[in-house]
Amino acid sequence: MNLVISERGTFLALRSERLQLRHPTQETQEVALRDLESVSVTTTACTLSAEAIRACAKFGVQIDLLDGLGAPYAKFSSPYLVGTVSTRRAQMQAYLTPTGIEVARHAILARLRNQASLLKYFGKYRKEADPAAFAAIQLALPRLVSLETELNGIQGAQIDEVRDVMLGVEGRGGVAYWGAVAAMLPAELEFPGRLGRGATDLTNMTLNYGYGILYARAAGALATAGLEPFAGFLHTDRPGKPSLVLDFVEGFRACVVDRSVLAALGRGWRPDLDEHGKLAPETRKRIAEAVHARLDARDTVGGKRYRLQNIMVKQARALATYLRGEGDYPLYVASW
Repeated sequence: MNLVISERGTFLALRSERLQLRHPTQETQEVALRDLESVSVTTTACTLSAEAIRACAKFGVQIDLLDGLGAPYAKFSSPYLVGTVSTRRAQMQAYLTPTGIEVARHAILARLRNQASLLKYFGKYRKEADPAAFAAIQLALPRLVSLETELNGIQGAQIDEVRDVMLGVEGRGGVAYWGAVAAMLPAELEFPGRLGRGATDLTNMTLNYGYGILYARAAGALATAGLEPFAGFLHTDRPGKPSLVLDFVEGFRACVVDRSVLAALGRGWRPDLDEHGKLAPETRKRIAEAVHARLDARDTVGGKRYRLQNIMVKQARALATYLRGEGDYPLYVASW
């Protein structure tokens, strides 16, 4: 279970082994710590007791503080969950070897495959209902497949030699994918194409907020696996930039956030803005709940059913194992 706190004036306290949410105008709520995986705080007017923070750390429940754009700016978690030195040493060494290239290749391949999987999912019932969108999807799919061949042909001694070429492949995949997405979206949304931080259109603002929530969950999975979230391979290092998180989520953007947001927009839901032109609190809450609900959904991996959140944890552990030279890093492609 994932707890979202969006109401201004909420106080998070501890009662026995339960978190208690108190608000002056609402009924007090309680949630058992054993049932929680994370707490997302999306308002700046919330008070957390030290006892509640300590209890969450004890139970392995991470607390993420998110800004108005969905970007995580702080996290509470136990330092003892990330005390694996050998994994981080291997991660740093991999940057200077072909292993780093393979991790970057995995990130782009996971992105291409999951984007294609999502387009197939949305295209299943559009052949007659929306012929134009169906045609755009059919045009994009072979382009995404052809880029895989180009990606697999890129070789080098270490990631700095080939990063620009790999990013070029990723960029062309994005053009194909988002072009098909634009054809699926209602014209009234006036989707300008994919834009990151600072976007002012409703679709990109909603996607960016959802990605922020995904980044927080991915950072927790990577840290728990003993990895350094700020030392990536495909994405370059910069102070405050969680490069490995950005690498890792490439395989989960489409199946977690894009699917949730595009489905909601396609059903007629529209985000609300506040007086400052930012997503309104209720809209932020709905996006967070939709992303968390998707992470709670199940998919099949190796013949077994797992929640997407657990698949993310499994992938983080597999990456750590791969970097240590102790196992494979299998590709996860969501079902469609």
